[in-house]
Amino acid sequence: MRDWSYRPFEERNLFNPAFCAVVLAAAIREYERISGKPMPYSLTLLVLPMCLHLNSREQILENKRLSVLRVFALRPDLLVDFAERARSLVQYATEAFALLASKDCIKVGADGGISLIPRRVSPQPLSTEDAERCRAAAVVLGRNFAQINDRVTVYTSLSIRP
Repeated sequence: MRDWSYRPFEERNLFNPAFCAVVLAAAIREYERISGKPMPYSLTLLVLPMCLHLNSREQILENKRLSVLRVFALRPDLLVDFAERARSLVQYATEAFALLASKDCIKVGADGGISLIPRRVSPQPLSTEDAERCRAAAVVLGRNFAQINDRVTVYTSLSIRP
């Protein structure tokens, strides 16, 4: 990972670990609420590429009643470069998890599941509408992933490998 001070201004703002942590926490919270289990680490790595990408985020939010896998099946253009986007955002997810762990906001189970510690990440609205839409999309993803309840199905449907 590159030192934070050497990163371009845009990168520091767009991929701020605190913001990414809030987005990831929203997905984890909803996943746990629906499934009653920790969210698998492999699924958390799909949250940022889906929520930070404008077209994906808007399709997820406009089609809340559809499974996210159905949304992506109906819009195959959203999968163009998805694998590369997901791979490039792993670093930022890792930094966000490091921040969450350093503030005792998450617990990682022996099976690799990630649990959110209650009342450690504020559910208060974010400062911009765009940021709040990222978090709202993460909630939808957390719910969908919990309902699907199969990592292999999610990864296969998105034409990617863990």
